[in-house]
Amino acid sequence: MSGASSLDIAALGRPRRDVSSLMRAVMLALVPGTLVQAWLVGGGVLTNLSVVVLAALALEALVLRIRRRPLRPALGDGSIVLAAWLLALTLPPGLPVGQLLAGTAAMVLLGKHLYGGLGHNPFNPAMVGYAVLIVSFPVSMTAWPETALVRVSPLAPPVDERVDTREAGENDWDAITAATPLDRLRTLEREAAYGSLAPSREASVNTGAIRPGDLILDSPWPWTSGAFLVGGLWLLARGLIGWRIPCSVLGTLALLHAAHGSLAAMPQPPVHAELLAGAAVLGAFFVATDPVSAPSAPRARLLYGTGIGTLTFALREFSAYPEGFAFAVLLMNATVPLLDRLSGAGNRARATDR
Repeated sequence: MSGASSLDIAALGRPRRDVSSLMRAVMLALVPGTLVQAWLVGGGVLTNLSVVVLAALALEALVLRIRRRPLRPALGDGSIVLAAWLLALTLPPGLPVGQLLAGTAAMVLLGKHLYGGLGHNPFNPAMVGYAVLIVSFPVSMTAWPETALVRVSPLAPPVDERVDTREAGENDWDAITAATPLDRLRTLEREAAYGSLAPSREASVNTGAIRPGDLILDSPWPWTSGAFLVGGLWLLARGLIGWRIPCSVLGTLALLHAAHGSLAAMPQPPVHAELLAGAAVLGAFFVATDPVSAPSAPRARLLYGTGIGTLTFALREFSAYPEGFAFAVLLMNATVPLLDRLSGAGNRARATDR
């Protein structure tokens, strides 16, 4: 989602004021998850958000000026701010400013204006920016804070007390000090598969002393995903997004993780932990449902969501990346014309299904 001219808005299938209202509603739905992420992960989340949004607005204005398009309508509809917001949420706090700017430039230039602007971009711009960054800067893009929530009762609220795992003893929660719980979990699985774990750690994982689900459930990410889930359900209740894409994404991902958990040699996290980890919830409700880069036909939306869920699972389990949602979305974006054609949606409407 990004800003462009009135012609671009016509291609989107909505009047400018409707696009603006939709963008504001989606940003409002992002607020709970953003605040929870900033509270539990660190204030750098808000710093990233500020830098990326301001840079996106400035670059958008520059490109529109070069293209001789009016500035006020495109900058005022909120679409470029929403795209920048989504990109910022995927970036680790403390990412160097130069890399933040590089990702923003990729989002605006490659993700959007290369194709003509809003309503014409076949790929989700925020995911284009993320993909460029994770491929170009894999080390810094996985350098999330080495902190974790203190373990609490499942019924108790999260505690804003952090454990400095760098000073923790061998038997403390040092298993969650890597980039993300998913990253640490996949690393432990691969080390165990190749026999490279220390005997005490391998025994702990295999015997349940360190349960795989705890690596996720005792981290900030389930609380963050829960807050994004609230925002996504609010969008569904208001009819601003359709149910087909988020339900097919999460349903497919749940089924595949359940099947894998029943067949895998190593203990696996419970399905609900897998869904609450990483970008699954945020992506299913706020990224995959982008009305520009998603298909328009109802059946095509189900196939699209199923494809995203399948690719996300495959990339999580069998690639070098612990989370593959961005790549899954971009790969399925490329299939949208075919999916719409097979589903009988000849001319792609840009409105969301109700």
